[in-house]
Amino acid sequence: MKYIKLKKFFSHAQNNNFKKFLYNNKLLIFLSIILLSGIFLGAVLIKLADKNILKLINILFLSDFKESLSKNLLDTFVSSISSTFIFILISFFMGLSMWGFVLTPIIPFIRGICIGLSECYLYSVYGIKGICFHTLVFLPGIFISSIAVLLMARESIKISNSFSSAIFCKNKPDNIYKHTKLYLLRSGCISIIVIISSVIDLISTLLFSKFFSF
Repeated sequence: MKYIKLKKFFSHAQNNNFKKFLYNNKLLIFLSIILLSGIFLGAVLIKLADKNILKLINILFLSDFKESLSKNLLDTFVSSISSTFIFILISFFMGLSMWGFVLTPIIPFIRGICIGLSECYLYSVYGIKGICFHTLVFLPGIFISSIAVLLMARESIKISNSFSSAIFCKNKPDNIYKHTKLYLLRSGCISIIVIISSVIDLISTLLFSKFFSF
């Protein structure tokens, strides 16, 4: 009987913790769903593309990839980090806008479309080889940088909502100052995550890209 009661207690505690986690991160979960929707749409767009568009993507992809392999480590790192910082910077400045909380979800959606396009393209053209290439070379950096994009979008929505509340609900300026200071601090931490993702992207490219030829 005691074992059954303990089992029920821990089961109940786990359910409560899970519900609490979902509630505390509902905005991040919402943005993650938007990102996944973008990935799905990107995959559908590739499926609907005709052969001429696929040939054009193939030319652009191969030329860009070969060019990145010929660059030195610093240029490769800068190229990798800039591709993510575009989304981070746009989200950051949207957060400083009164209407940013409405527009910011577009950022992870576009990010998802880009991921979906690259994933489905590699699979549709190169099959298993393309999937292995994407998994080993692209996916590690993409996964971490996508987390950074989602976190930045969440912070952007929060601070933008604070600005809107300050204007329409007349919140105290002290609260806005605290929120802005925290926003800048968290943006700096997210930038560190982007740097880490670029380092991982660089390492995975150096380790695995030599095993593939297209």
